[in-house]
Amino acid sequence: MILQLRRGAGWTAIFAYLIMGAVLYFWVLPGADWLWLPDFHLTGYDAQSIAPFLDALSGPARDGYARVLGLYDRVFIVALAVWMALTGWRGSGVRYFVVGLAVVYALIDLAENAAILRLLDAGDGLVGFAAAAHHLTMAKFASLYLCVLVLIVHLRRSV
Repeated sequence: MILQLRRGAGWTAIFAYLIMGAVLYFWVLPGADWLWLPDFHLTGYDAQSIAPFLDALSGPARDGYARVLGLYDRVFIVALAVWMALTGWRGSGVRYFVVGLAVVYALIDLAENAAILRLLDAGDGLVGFAAAAHHLTMAKFASLYLCVLVLIVHLRRSV
């Protein structure tokens, strides 16, 4: 049962990632003059550094980016978190830690998407939303890396 759920979550994450990548590459990035997306900045960003991206983002590209954040990325986040949790669900009590980290990652990433969606419609309130999104982006990558690292160590120990 767990194997089937894990495979289903893994394939769902892969398909969501491919769809998301296609939308970003073919619609969003060309509509934003090929400027880097805010949620791809590993070390975060501020209102000044993402202002050119937001200014260049055209109407259809903005709608495509909102669709990616509001639908495809949500499916990807949940499927990835479920896959990580089910992959780590074996062996010792560390499995509870892996599941907890997967849940924390998913919650942070979903909150980051919500903050970036608000950032797209912020207008004059850009600075406050950019600060929140900036911290959530850095926390997203930190929690994802930590979950993957613990998952790898856990899987190597349970072999």
